[in-house]
Amino acid sequence: MGWLEILRDQVAAHGLPVVARELGVAKSTVCMVAKGTYPARTDKIEARVLAVYGGATVTCPVLGGIDAAACAAHQDRAKRIGLRAGNPETLRLFKCCSNCPVRGAKQGE
Repeated sequence: MGWLEILRDQVAAHGLPVVARELGVAKSTVCMVAKGTYPARTDKIEARVLAVYGGATVTCPVLGGIDAAACAAHQDRAKRIGLRAGNPETLRLFKCCSNCPVRGAKQGE
């Protein structure tokens, strides 16, 4: 199964907003890529889809080796909570996830 089929399956299963949030891109980007009408190169989107949904294991500086889907969930949670975290692990996740090379996140995104 190719990355585009994986993306389309995830959109069908979870919905466009959820997939866009997990990938860290706009909903319109996911929509256009899934339809095949995205005007720009898709290599970065492909890398994100494979990193998040490809079943790969990533090495997190805080949690160690975790599933890519778990990485996406932890990053989303850490971004939502931010510096208000009362839990030291969540605060460490926020700091690490803000500059994650795996998911391409930027602080304040």
